[in-house]
Amino acid sequence: MIREIQLPNRKFSWFDVVEPHSHDVERLSAEFGLPYLLVQDCLRPEHLPKYEHTDEGHFLMMRNYDADAEVDAATIQDLTRKIALFITRDRIVTIHRVELDYLSRVAEKCEKAEAPKSLEGLLHQIILSVIRSYEKPIENLQDLYDDFEADVLSRKCETLDTTRIYRFRRQIFVMKRLLKQTNDSLYRFKDFWEHHTSMLQDLRENIDQLYFRLDEVSDNFEHLFQLHIALNDQRANEVMKTLTVFSSILLPLNFLASFYGMNFVHLPGLESYSALYGLMIVMVILSVVAIWYFRQKGWFRTPKE
Repeated sequence: MIREIQLPNRKFSWFDVVEPHSHDVERLSAEFGLPYLLVQDCLRPEHLPKYEHTDEGHFLMMRNYDADAEVDAATIQDLTRKIALFITRDRIVTIHRVELDYLSRVAEKCEKAEAPKSLEGLLHQIILSVIRSYEKPIENLQDLYDDFEADVLSRKCETLDTTRIYRFRRQIFVMKRLLKQTNDSLYRFKDFWEHHTSMLQDLRENIDQLYFRLDEVSDNFEHLFQLHIALNDQRANEVMKTLTVFSSILLPLNFLASFYGMNFVHLPGLESYSALYGLMIVMVILSVVAIWYFRQKGWFRTPKE
């Protein structure tokens, strides 16, 4: 469906295309002079952000974050939706497969107010809305990192959910990749902003800020994950230390019990009650001495003490 957004008192026009069909593609190519192959590209869901300059004008492909994406989504197609923009000197054509809330808000604002007055200003608002669609998911990733941090530092969670970790890392990777490619596309698009460099700079600064936040979350998580591994190693060492202490205490007792358990007729004190009591006293003394020794070495102390 092709509809024209009403832009009163402007010298340019805006056509918005939702769920384009084959006849819409032919009409766009015929009436608006848009390259047929590029219009066809708009129908392919796997395209990444890119920019192309043609004789007819400028072509910019972008991907916005899908607010309705599933919680377990981890691919570009599942996390984002595509929007294509054809720009000429006096016209903008936007093409997308589903209704986009941010685009509707921009259209409503343009229909009610006289700003922006220039085509570059309108394009700036559209692209900025696409970029800012990543703000909320990045905040969600920061909250998820805080949950990971609480689990690790509480030392109550010895294992983390590997599926949740995979989704977390994958979503960060997808968004960083898309933001970088969007930034690269805008850089190639710089000739269009020759007289409005501040608008282009604003768009790229917004991308840089989001990319920096993602980078910060990613680095913090890697450090947190290394801490989690170190804490698990520490727990394993504490367990091994406890087993070693008990084994060391019981080792001489096991030796004496094994010695007097041998199947020989002649053993010293084999039929003597006093020898039995003496052996028991020796075993108690050995246990007390071993416990005292390990306590002096601090092996019974935990890190909290």
